[in-house]
Amino acid sequence: MSRIAGYRDEEYIRGKAPMTKREIRILTISLLDIQKTDVVVDVGAGTGGLTMEAAYAARAGRVYAVEAKEAALALVAENAEKFGADNVKLIAGKAPQALEEIPESVDRVILGGTGGAMEEIFKWCKARVKPGGRVIANFVTLENASKATELMKKYFENVELIQVGVSRGEFVGGLTMLKAANPIFIITGDQR
Repeated sequence: MSRIAGYRDEEYIRGKAPMTKREIRILTISLLDIQKTDVVVDVGAGTGGLTMEAAYAARAGRVYAVEAKEAALALVAENAEKFGADNVKLIAGKAPQALEEIPESVDRVILGGTGGAMEEIFKWCKARVKPGGRVIANFVTLENASKATELMKKYFENVELIQVGVSRGEFVGGLTMLKAANPIFIITGDQR
């Protein structure tokens, strides 16, 4: 069972890079079932929210944070230092080309940003994820979720798709109003 830190959003050093919300990070890491010695890849790491959670779960393993935007990669580095995630390895560049810098087979892959190269990234995952490994893809748009689901079925087994809607309570005038976050599609698949 994965260990989950559950870091609060406000604990992260933030910039303009996107960050997966806390509830989605917790669910994603739980669905991945990261073991302490796993090698994990976070494609499109953004601020590093999922990277930090994966690093906590794989405390005796490695987490590769792949990010094309320099400012976002700098935030991942700052957050890794803040959270003491010394098992995080930064890879600058766009997937799938940047993924070739990973020198080993991997146990788990998180797909966030695919930069229009979704199928090529799935092909890399198929070739490099160990048997019994798992891939998870998080998307906010119907189109990307649909395409990812088709590709997950093409390359992996036991494919599941869920849609998650999270609302947070905001206290207004002594009352509680729920504010909804964007719904997220989470697609998982297992390597044979």
